[in-house]
Amino acid sequence: MLAHSQTSSSPLEPLLAAARSEGRPVILDGGFGQLIADEYPELDQSGGMWVSGVAIRAPSAIRDAHRRYLEAGADIITTATYQASAGGYVAAGLAATEADADALLAATVALAVEARAQFIQARSEAEPRQRRPLVAVSLGSVGATLGDCSEYTGKFGQGLTTQGVYEFHLQRFAMLARCLSTAELRGQIDLLAMETIPSAEEATAIVRALDQLSRDGVELPAAWIAFTTPVANQTGLGEPIEDAVRAATSSPRVCAVGINCVPTHVVPELLANMARVSLVPVVCYPNGQTWQGSVNEWGDASTQVSPADYAKSAMEWAQNGALVVGGCCKTTPEHIRSLADAAAAIGNI
Repeated sequence: MLAHSQTSSSPLEPLLAAARSEGRPVILDGGFGQLIADEYPELDQSGGMWVSGVAIRAPSAIRDAHRRYLEAGADIITTATYQASAGGYVAAGLAATEADADALLAATVALAVEARAQFIQARSEAEPRQRRPLVAVSLGSVGATLGDCSEYTGKFGQGLTTQGVYEFHLQRFAMLARCLSTAELRGQIDLLAMETIPSAEEATAIVRALDQLSRDGVELPAAWIAFTTPVANQTGLGEPIEDAVRAATSSPRVCAVGINCVPTHVVPELLANMARVSLVPVVCYPNGQTWQGSVNEWGDASTQVSPADYAKSAMEWAQNGALVVGGCCKTTPEHIRSLADAAAAIGNI
């Protein structure tokens, strides 16, 4: 399939245009689950729901993290729903019915909407003409809901077939659509962030599900699809990264493609490989420390990147074609503040 070119119907386009006029990239927020784990070790992230479970048990911690990223300079914040699914809520003992699960997802998405409203209200007194930040609903790979690190490899266990991956995404998208049709959330969500996708195969399933919902008359916000990989020329599953980009961008419902949860040293070559085939904007948000996904552990402290060094690298990624830059695991509001300050400095030259 051929990649489509982005249309102006995406809320991302006006933000990109404004950032281009200022000579800077759009700023995405940073890591979420790991930030909560590091700063609130007393909060239980077990049960396979990670930060999505914390959002139910300690919503104020999640809302505060959203606010901190906005105050640091993020143009886009992502919801704490990366591992959310109906089955996950039930398995964690947080929901008994589909309606219960819908309510939990809606409540978690609402935390980001509330944080944005609070931020805008506080800011409007001093800076009334500032742009409205965007909210993107974060949804991870099907592997992220299995609790076996298969989101990094694409080798999904539990007898999950290609059709099963498609049906999982179709059902979860339908769940999200129900949530976004509620009075509280209608018109409040700008984008859909499909994150840590390990393969072209899963990207194809995601696109199929989005297109099927559209044919059924159900429209979700425009999506970006971000891949994870430990290397620069392949997906986590081992397919050519160019094939993954083509798969992800074969639908008009995908407004951007990108990379997340990747080591910083592979980013320049990854961006170059993706840019050769992508006709849509590229989103880039790697980790702030080396994550060894196949063994479920972090590298030693020497692999951690400081906020200043991260910002310097991020400006190079922007110069090499990444139009949206932010951070994934082990990046913090301080990393995003440094990034936003560096971007502002470039724009003021």
